[in-house]
Amino acid sequence: MRWTTFVIVAAVLLTLQTAVAPFLGIGGVRPDWLIVGVVYFALYARAKDGIIAAWAIGFCADLMTVERPGLISLSYALAALGVTSVREYVFRYRAMTQFTMTLCICLPVQTGWMFYRRIMYTPAQSVWVDWSVGALLVSLYTALWAPLLHRLLLRLSRLLGIARPRYSHAGLHTLETPDV
Repeated sequence: MRWTTFVIVAAVLLTLQTAVAPFLGIGGVRPDWLIVGVVYFALYARAKDGIIAAWAIGFCADLMTVERPGLISLSYALAALGVTSVREYVFRYRAMTQFTMTLCICLPVQTGWMFYRRIMYTPAQSVWVDWSVGALLVSLYTALWAPLLHRLLLRLSRLLGIARPRYSHAGLHTLETPDV
């Protein structure tokens, strides 16, 4: 992976997350585009590079919060580890895969953060309301953005130094091949 290009992409993702995502919130639910980036790098980059990229994105996000450093970077690195462990068994270039993978990764991450907030601070709502809004709806909204952002990031795969194989699993060829 080309790390200088990654730094630019990560900076753009962090900027969009802090400057644009709050304006796209619906009823207090806004997308977590950083986790979409984490899933992208874990799906398409080499496994080691994907995990390092996820940790770096999380570290930068940690620096923008007042929480203990390491919480976001650890959770993003573990999320990337989870994606890299199953990515050989899914069709990565399908929008449904990108949606499902983002949902299945975002939900435990958001749930973990919700429990952290409930332990560290006095909860204002019941655990079910907090989980349904703070984890479930955020994860669904984030996963809805995943196919669009993956498509945009896939266009940058050559600049990022991410190899795009022209084959599918077990020698199967798909009818539609993503263009880059």
